[in-house]
Amino acid sequence: MLFILLIAFNSSLLANELGKVTYEITCQTCHAPQFAIGMHAPAAFDKKAWAERFKKAAVESKKNPVQFKTAMDYLLYKVAIGKGLMPHGGLCKETDVPHKNCSEKAIKEAIYYMAGFTASN
Repeated sequence: MLFILLIAFNSSLLANELGKVTYEITCQTCHAPQFAIGMHAPAAFDKKAWAERFKKAAVESKKNPVQFKTAMDYLLYKVAIGKGLMPHGGLCKETDVPHKNCSEKAIKEAIYYMAGFTASN
């Protein structure tokens, strides 16, 4: 039992680290609190702003349940195609950083990191 708890805890830490690293590589340029207002983006760590984004995403996922099973599916779609001033993929693939991770999981974890919560809450 203790082994299972340790694996679950370490997996959570790794996911949080993935989110943090992805944020630092590609998201903070626009979502850092000092830049977000000018970029018309929700500021990282502003739980109220991100709660509003998740609320709107939940509405969109309910309107289009075939395309979006969850609010996160809708947010990932918007990251992929770009939204407002945010270019496609948040420019993750264009970032000149070795060993970067632009996977859907990395982007998802970065969104959770910026929103201030994990996938479990």
